[in-house]
Amino acid sequence: MSATVPSTASSRAPATTGFRSFLPLIGAVVIWGGNWPVMKMGLAHISPLWFAACRFGSAALISFLVLGALRRLRLPSRQEWPLVIGVGLLQMGAFTALALWALQYVPPGRASVIAYATAIWVIPLSSLVLGERPSRLQWLATAFSYAGIAVIVAPALGGWELHTVMGLTMLLGASLAWSVSIIQLRANRATRLGAEMIPWECAVATVPLIALAWLRDGAPDLGAMVDIWPVIAYTGPLATALTFIVVLNVTQSLPPAATSIAMLGVPVIGLVLSTVAWHEQISLDLSIGLALIGMGVVTTALAPRLGRLAAR
Repeated sequence: MSATVPSTASSRAPATTGFRSFLPLIGAVVIWGGNWPVMKMGLAHISPLWFAACRFGSAALISFLVLGALRRLRLPSRQEWPLVIGVGLLQMGAFTALALWALQYVPPGRASVIAYATAIWVIPLSSLVLGERPSRLQWLATAFSYAGIAVIVAPALGGWELHTVMGLTMLLGASLAWSVSIIQLRANRATRLGAEMIPWECAVATVPLIALAWLRDGAPDLGAMVDIWPVIAYTGPLATALTFIVVLNVTQSLPPAATSIAMLGVPVIGLVLSTVAWHEQISLDLSIGLALIGMGVVTTALAPRLGRLAAR
């Protein structure tokens, strides 16, 4: 998902953490990075909307079963429901539907880099919506991210390749949808969503996706869904349900800056695996853009610590 930890993770962390504490997060980053070329495979057999519906429908089912078996399943509280709906509709449903649609026109590695560039939205929205006053370092991080996106998008705009421009626009929309969800969660810091909310978030995402898929694409092709069950199993039960349950439990004990920087590995791994699976070329513009976005992520993550050091 974005250059942040999953948006529902806690920001509390102990003073020291060992390397073993990071292993679940590293595993999640690898799985999420691999999700991009895998999603591209699925689109050869099923429409983007039905694919997204299958992903979150299967994730909802598995997470209900897992949390039920662990006796951790519960209904969201009155305070949690608005946030659950926001995460389900924006971070899960809108983000994935737009990203899948864009993958029809944009290579998966490049798509993952753009979709994860939430820094271009989060800091300006924090200032406009929440009234926060970002530091100079945070604005610098935003500038790095904007520069990175500009470098990646410019070649498509220069040649005005319509489908590519459409795909890039959808990816920026996906990044915006996720960022709005992050802003909603920031505005309600007193209410923290844990792993117990994952099945409800996935269910919230599934319902409108099924409705939209049925309206646009008609009844699902059950034969195609059976043919790509390994892809659906990877994107839904593994990359969504099980991975989020594990990550939301372990990130509470990890430093927020470290987890934010670790999430930068998702587009990197997505890009590397796409070169293997889809023979995607790591061009100069993509490398420079990724480096600039990475600088934005690192600067954002370290801004509070660097600010404290400068104040001493």
